[in-house]
Amino acid sequence: MKPSLRARALSPMELAGLQRLSGTGALDIALGIPPGDPPAAVVDAAVSALRDGLHQYADPAGLPELRALIAADARRTHGVDVDPETEVTVTVGATEGLLTALLAVTDPGDEVLLPEPYFELYPGIVELAGAVPRPVRLEAPGWRLTETAVTRALSPRTRAVVLNTPHNPTGRVFDPGELRLLMDICAAQGIVCVTDEVYDCTVFDGRRHLSPLAMPAARPDTIVVGSLSKKLQMTGWRIGYCIADPETTSVLRTIHEHTTVGTNHPLQAGARALKPSDVLDGRREFQEQRDELVAGLSSLGFTVRPPEGGWFVFAGTEALGRSAREISRTLAARAGVLVAPGTPFFGRPEDGDRWIRTTFVRGAETTRAALDRMAAHLP
Repeated sequence: MKPSLRARALSPMELAGLQRLSGTGALDIALGIPPGDPPAAVVDAAVSALRDGLHQYADPAGLPELRALIAADARRTHGVDVDPETEVTVTVGATEGLLTALLAVTDPGDEVLLPEPYFELYPGIVELAGAVPRPVRLEAPGWRLTETAVTRALSPRTRAVVLNTPHNPTGRVFDPGELRLLMDICAAQGIVCVTDEVYDCTVFDGRRHLSPLAMPAARPDTIVVGSLSKKLQMTGWRIGYCIADPETTSVLRTIHEHTTVGTNHPLQAGARALKPSDVLDGRREFQEQRDELVAGLSSLGFTVRPPEGGWFVFAGTEALGRSAREISRTLAARAGVLVAPGTPFFGRPEDGDRWIRTTFVRGAETTRAALDRMAAHLP
């Protein structure tokens, strides 16, 4: 069988390869997989759903009670009213939400802006939608979004931008000035902002997460993609969602019906048992672990900026005089520690060979043990 041109253009995800390696006994501080369990009531409700016969399709838009909980969470998090009947769609993880959003707003050959560095799967999702990814380099060392970079990437074919805040891999939480700049450009140019907010409940040092959803003038140009899998530390459940205005939501739901028909019914039934107190408080849960990883990497010679939010530390390797790929290979082979090289987060892999991505959500013991092994194997 001859693969399609679309399939041949995709490369295997390096992070997926690391996930396979994580089963070899290595200490994994590369992947954002927390060690905790979902709330017991959520698990019990999913088990009950299986035993009570909820084995058939659910409403493709998502269980009404779950959509109502997502709308209530948006109210708590962003202070905005969302209609669960007309503005919320439950998806198979945030990844399907992103693909659905891009299929809804782009045509083949259209261009999608991606602030760079970016999460590894973004370019592939853009290409699967038939669009063309266009990187917008964030300004180091603070990884700021600038007007110069955005306007330089614009073209007559620009139709969307994928904004990730809190940002993976750099840990930036884009501030009000950056968001206003981007959303003003979107409004002026007829660009849709697809904002990936899966880490919105993990923000540090007294900062607040700001979403375009909370900016009245920006809301018509915004599709928010979120993740209950992240909020409840159950990444394998694959429950995401999209929030958009009613007209856009109608389009999103049509595409969602054609891609997956709907999200897993018993797991949705479990998730609808969540209470506000169940939602992850990332600052309380992870700030101490973030600080410990930042301090440990700094002591080893990496250049580190404490992340403002999210689950990752993006650490520079130049002071060590070694490339990220060399360091990641050495640590995996000799120290039994997995870190992600920065190469898959850039359009040109060589631009990422000065950075590694590490996570602090694997548990304090894993973080400390990994740092001890790294200290023993790095000069």
